[in-house]
Amino acid sequence: MINALRVGYSVVRYRGGIGQWAWAVNRVAGLGILAFLALHILDIFIAGFGPGLFDELLFLYKGPVVRVLDVFLVFGLLYHGLNGLRLTLMDFKPTTAKLHLKLFYSQIIIFLVVFIPASVALLNEFYGLVGGALITAAVLALPVVIAIASNYLPSGGVNADVSAGNYQAALVKLSSSRGRPRGGFEFNLWLFMRVSGIFIVVLALFHMFLMHFMISVEAITFQTVVDRWAGIQGAFWRMYDLLLLVFAFTHGVNGTRNVMEDYFHSPGWRAFLKIGLWVFWFLLMVMGAFVIFTFTPASPK
Repeated sequence: MINALRVGYSVVRYRGGIGQWAWAVNRVAGLGILAFLALHILDIFIAGFGPGLFDELLFLYKGPVVRVLDVFLVFGLLYHGLNGLRLTLMDFKPTTAKLHLKLFYSQIIIFLVVFIPASVALLNEFYGLVGGALITAAVLALPVVIAIASNYLPSGGVNADVSAGNYQAALVKLSSSRGRPRGGFEFNLWLFMRVSGIFIVVLALFHMFLMHFMISVEAITFQTVVDRWAGIQGAFWRMYDLLLLVFAFTHGVNGTRNVMEDYFHSPGWRAFLKIGLWVFWFLLMVMGAFVIFTFTPASPK
């Protein structure tokens, strides 16, 4: 645990430049998305027991404070998705690693063009255009402020558990494979992360657009779930939600496993946390799939 804290602090104080912060924001965004997804699986599972408790718990997703958290969710999904596409391109086309800065800046431009109007639109209902613009600017400034503040931390020496050299040199060294496993189970998970990431960008962003912009979170009730999963169209949406569950939740849990391996070096802690993580994955996957396949609003419990 002490080592995990020490490595985490080293990440903040390490002078890795823009690449370091692109990686750090991507990692934090991924963990945040996983936390939201776990909560979302739980509330949909509750829908299987009828409208009473489900409608009572919808306050978790509504109101002016939660709307700001929605903006962070949009930030995380959009940034993590675009950054993942950039990394996937570099994985399957290693020659593009030479253009990593140009690709990153292009990613940021696309991110800003989409995120700023989406954020302001989400916030407009409670905070107006001016208030929405100010909150959007604050959200965008947060990682920049943290990066600047980290420059005032003592850099110390190089931590062998974090890095053995310069970020740029490491990037060039890894540009041909980016740590790709040679085969077996780890390679299959590595490949799954890249392929599932591509699908998640489409599935998750469209789901967010539908629920937050076309329907509006404030208008969502138990009846919204009924209408979504009813009739012939319901078969399509149930399959859509099942694919999103399998791809996104497995992607997030395996990403968390990779994070834990970076921060927890004790074999005992690693084994304990991995078992707990996969039990967590199994339970929520079963809960999510159960309600998708068995939800019958015509005969509420």
